[in-house]
Amino acid sequence: MYDCDVLIVGAGPVGVTLALELALRKILFRIVDQVAERSDKSRALVIQPRTLELLSRHGHAQSLVDIGRPIRGVNVFVNHRRATTIGIEDAITGDSEFPFPLGISQADTERFLDDCLASYGTSVERPITAKSITQDGNGVTTKLEHRDGREETVRSKYVVGCDGAHSFVRHAAANLNFNGAEYNQDFLLCDAHLRNTSLPLDSFSMLLGDGTLLFFPMGGDRIRLVSAGQLISGDEELTLARFQSYLEKFAPPGHGTLTDSTWLARFRLHHRSVNSYRDGRLFVAGDAAHIHSPVGGQGMNTGIQDAVNLGWKLSAVLQGRTADPEALLNSYDAERRRVGEHLVQTTDQAFQFAANTNWLFLRMRNFVFSWLLPWVMPWVLQGARRERFYNFLTEFGVTYRKGPIVGAATGFNGPVGRGDRVPDGKLKAARIEAQVTVQGLCGGGSYHLLLFGGTEAGEGALLADELRAAREKVAGAMKDEVEARFVFSEANLPKEAELPDGSYVDSEGKVHAQYGFSGPGYVLVRPDLYVAHIGPLAQLDELVEFVKRL
Repeated sequence: MYDCDVLIVGAGPVGVTLALELALRKILFRIVDQVAERSDKSRALVIQPRTLELLSRHGHAQSLVDIGRPIRGVNVFVNHRRATTIGIEDAITGDSEFPFPLGISQADTERFLDDCLASYGTSVERPITAKSITQDGNGVTTKLEHRDGREETVRSKYVVGCDGAHSFVRHAAANLNFNGAEYNQDFLLCDAHLRNTSLPLDSFSMLLGDGTLLFFPMGGDRIRLVSAGQLISGDEELTLARFQSYLEKFAPPGHGTLTDSTWLARFRLHHRSVNSYRDGRLFVAGDAAHIHSPVGGQGMNTGIQDAVNLGWKLSAVLQGRTADPEALLNSYDAERRRVGEHLVQTTDQAFQFAANTNWLFLRMRNFVFSWLLPWVMPWVLQGARRERFYNFLTEFGVTYRKGPIVGAATGFNGPVGRGDRVPDGKLKAARIEAQVTVQGLCGGGSYHLLLFGGTEAGEGALLADELRAAREKVAGAMKDEVEARFVFSEANLPKEAELPDGSYVDSEGKVHAQYGFSGPGYVLVRPDLYVAHIGPLAQLDELVEFVKRL
């Protein structure tokens, strides 16, 4: 007898995102948190574009953009002078509704997530603390303690730990180790308002001198300063005046005045990652699986994407929509641990750069950034290199190409491959004058099959029949639900009476080009908006065999 299918321990952005994914598919779950109410501190303050795309499947993500501030570039200042600016706009490929990283307080992000969860008719239970977790071959028994001391025993099929760096769930898993270490340096943090400033409030800035001061915009005139390499004694008071002195020390003239601080903190960072994201019926996500320096604004976003990846897989298993449940659940670790380990490695390198206090290193660094970087950067960040930088920053470049549950037709070598993010090109509804996007067509909790007619001239009626037959063939092979969408070009658009339901027009052929199709082709889109399988329509049988295996 089970009380729920999934018990989620921890209700930060990661836990609530997992709850949203389960609620979308009508999975019976509970989500508990030991904290009585949410913090009003800003904490994580960047939402990357890929995260916005995924969250928009649950709510109007534009509402987050409206209260945050798009980050349009990265500035480097050395000894009070601007050395270089890396503009994000120049690298935008134009295939997303959310092309910029967004500076926004985690408190605002959590309010949005809670509202989305409420729209599904559920909410977080708090304060409730997990006291013991024991798994067996059939499920997990968890003992919970409520605010009034009442104890409750919950029986679930799975438990997911979204409960942070000191995860109780991770500690309860016999086979999970959290490997890594603590950094020696402290970070000093200040969230405040910045008045009368000439510093760009639409860009991240790195201010260099005999240390490092990092500057993050958060919307309006709210900013965060993070000081690395500035040593203060343990009993010395951390004040707004101290951070004002840091601005004067590192920033150019006209840096402005700090007022109304909302958070002053000193903290020590760790870099650790778990050896596996799964131990039997126990899973971990977010900071329970990987912790690291906040440099780059990737941590919360990576955790949210952990939850999206795990959510649809748990749902498919619980609803009996997969031929090999263990393989699907194991793919969570196979796909996401590689992303988490890469994140820990790259942020560790960034931290060492920012926090290094060796005087010789600082002199060499400042020389390079002052005199060489402005000349080298325009050459380094151009063409494909600029696009790679943009895809890394926005997390559009996260791919599962090496994962075990993605595929492509033999010999297919298009710009979008197995396990890649689904580009969000614009289409026009075939029967009405309405514009849609590819990702907008692939919402909900199911797989989607995109069937492309190609851009070559042809007989529309025959092509429509061919695409209909392809839809039926794939639908008959899939145990999971699949929704088909038909994408025609103007060159082969059938007459209105011959159009299949769910038909759209790629008027200029741009979406076909994005996916590498001149002739007819197919893309099977996973529920998390990644490519499950892709190829020419002539090789559809390879897709059929692929879905039968999974």
